[in-house]
Amino acid sequence: MSQETLYNPAFVADLFNRMSTSYTAMNSITSFGFYPLWRKLAIKKLSLKPGAHVADLLAGPGECWKHLLHKIGPEGRLTALDFSEGMMGRARQRKQHFSNYQIELLQKNVFHSGIPDNSQDAVVCCYGLKTFSEEQLGEFAEEIMRILKPGGTYSLVEVAMPKNQLLRKGYHFYLKHVIPFISKKCVRFPETYNYLEVYSNRFGGFDHLNNALKTYNGNPQMEDLTWGCAKRIWGFKS
Repeated sequence: MSQETLYNPAFVADLFNRMSTSYTAMNSITSFGFYPLWRKLAIKKLSLKPGAHVADLLAGPGECWKHLLHKIGPEGRLTALDFSEGMMGRARQRKQHFSNYQIELLQKNVFHSGIPDNSQDAVVCCYGLKTFSEEQLGEFAEEIMRILKPGGTYSLVEVAMPKNQLLRKGYHFYLKHVIPFISKKCVRFPETYNYLEVYSNRFGGFDHLNNALKTYNGNPQMEDLTWGCAKRIWGFKS
């Protein structure tokens, strides 16, 4: 598959539409519980206070919310953005369980979000980075800095290929063979999970994203998680 197709927003949105009903369960099972852990570790890097405005970009079904809402409280505001209709449908269902909180759902492309400049105290993004090309990652860094208030914080997390060769081979085998096998047994559209291996193998954009965030005054720091099986990048807007 060509890079142009792989990173085309319409293609990615359709992929996540088909994954939406099984996404949460499959990620938890196939990551041995590390997906929820890495997400929680990413959110810990945000400076959140009651009343804060937070943007959850590429929010999916809203798995970050329980970690965010209890910190910003009912007086805070959470804006959750995703361009997948299927994921937003799951997010609307989740929103019903947080009726005491202010949650705005935006089904939009992140590069045309309509979120006002300098309006967010914090931005979080978990596991959507690998679906961006390097050019798109640069645009994403610019978008984060556009919507953040000066002094606002951000935190991003994504799976990564470990540097250790033995671990890397095992991880590659797991993505290429084990996850597709599990998906064939458990989900409606098993072919969608084959792309986890494709995107993970092609993604090498951590350094590019880190440099782009520096360019836009994001003061980034980057750290390996779980022997390099994931990375988090966090910082603040100066």
